[in-house]
Amino acid sequence: MSDEWIVRVEGEEYGPVDEETLREWQIEGRLIASNPVRKNGDSVWITAGEVPGIFPVPEPRNEQFRSRSLAEIIAESFRIYARGFRQFFALALLVAVPSFFFKLSCAYIDVSKNISLSGKAMIASAVAVVMFVCVIVAWPIFIAGLQLGTADLTAGRALQLRDLFHRACALWPRLAKLCVAVYGAYIFWTVVPVLAILSLAAAATIFSLLLSLVVLAFQVYMAGRLFINFMFWQQTSVLEGHDGLEALRESRELARSRKSAPRLQRPLYRGAILASLWLLLALALSFGAELPFLIVRLQGITDPESAQRVLQGLLNAPAPDAMTVASYALSSLVQAALRPLLGIAFVLLYFDAKSTVAARGR
Repeated sequence: MSDEWIVRVEGEEYGPVDEETLREWQIEGRLIASNPVRKNGDSVWITAGEVPGIFPVPEPRNEQFRSRSLAEIIAESFRIYARGFRQFFALALLVAVPSFFFKLSCAYIDVSKNISLSGKAMIASAVAVVMFVCVIVAWPIFIAGLQLGTADLTAGRALQLRDLFHRACALWPRLAKLCVAVYGAYIFWTVVPVLAILSLAAAATIFSLLLSLVVLAFQVYMAGRLFINFMFWQQTSVLEGHDGLEALRESRELARSRKSAPRLQRPLYRGAILASLWLLLALALSFGAELPFLIVRLQGITDPESAQRVLQGLLNAPAPDAMTVASYALSSLVQAALRPLLGIAFVLLYFDAKSTVAARGR
């Protein structure tokens, strides 16, 4: 008969449960190696990772936590994405599908006139709210699944979508809290300076305009600081099991590591380069996807008056036409296809940054 164990998670004790249940919790992501456990009837606590047979034997650390050049990170990102494309794309659709319906339903809402909403507009508003909530709920699952899937493929493990989804869902509470903190900080340091700039610009004096430029410069500075501090928050939370401030603190330390190394070997500069390259790729592919629809619309334009008529027709249309719906759908698919690639690259950048810590540990 196997031993029974008590598990402590965030101050709460669960059990007693047998080792088979511990293995099930580990697969589901409910039990991590750092969770304290003790045998039923025993007062000595150990970590769950010390219980034999519960966690799989880890792969050699140099398979993941090894130094990579920037070119190697980019090339390996595409290789990993190709190997797990089906699983990564399915995770991305969790966000892309409700985003598409949110954007589509918003097109049915006419707020340009001071009139009460029609029945169709009210239904569209309700759908938009539901889809927006779905995006918010699905985003932490997508983040967690992306980190776990990349780590599994990097370590040479098989990737199963169902298992990946269950493990990602188990991490939802932790990721949701961090999403509120991280994205809330970005929103705060974007909205407040913008409101200040608009208020100053309304005065239309030389002093107010100069002060607006100062506020704008401060906003850019804060955005850069947030990018540095939050660079690895997803990885430290999902892959290291850190929560709250601990995850953000570890993220900041990793982003600022290797200060004595050449700039192109520092995580901070590599992260900025990867994000910039991905943004350029996303803009290029998005423009390429929208170009055929734009060409079709421009075919009927021969002078400024016809261009104005086409624009007015689009703005005053009671509902989006078939071309607009197709454009929305294609744009959502392009975003779903591209979104995992940046996340994979940052997981590899995280492994590269951690390789220095692993080398010191040896």
